[in-house]
Amino acid sequence: LLEQPFDNIFFTGSVAVGKVVMAAAARHLTPVTLELGGKSPCIVDETADIALAARRIAWGKFLNAGQTCVAPDYVLAHRSIKAHLMTLLEREFERQTGGRPFPAGYPHIVNDRHARRLAGLLEGQTVVYGGLWEGLRLSPTLVDEPDPASPLMQEEIFGPVLPVLSCEGEREALDFLSSRPAPLAFYLFSRNNG
Repeated sequence: LLEQPFDNIFFTGSVAVGKVVMAAAARHLTPVTLELGGKSPCIVDETADIALAARRIAWGKFLNAGQTCVAPDYVLAHRSIKAHLMTLLEREFERQTGGRPFPAGYPHIVNDRHARRLAGLLEGQTVVYGGLWEGLRLSPTLVDEPDPASPLMQEEIFGPVLPVLSCEGEREALDFLSSRPAPLAFYLFSRNNG
């Protein structure tokens, strides 16, 4: 398909495939519009309504088993509320799944290759909730404090895996975000209007 001389190409997907599309389009000087996924962060500060944040993050992350381009990809939580947020995220996963790792209608991972990729991202991580497999289904999974240099924190996850990292405050969170490629989406949970 990419060998054809189209008038214009609009692609939605991963950064890796976006590079392939752009390179192929360049051979024909075809204009390209790319809507690429990325590592869309959630920041939860110490002023946030933690229960509301947990409910919304869980819903956004596990809609279609995390296989949406605007799914929250990781959480940066203020150190003072992180443990409480983790507890509430676990409760919210339980509530939203009815306490079953694979409730009726819970989606499959799109294919074997992607399932293997997700399993590889979990290797060596501290899984504190979930991480169960049933065929091509991965239960909602919480990962605590992954190494920012690990593949889990470098690649778009595009699955039901939610890493949670702690930060000391707004400046540390912003420094972390600015050291990474721009995300497709960004979520902030705070009552601080300043």
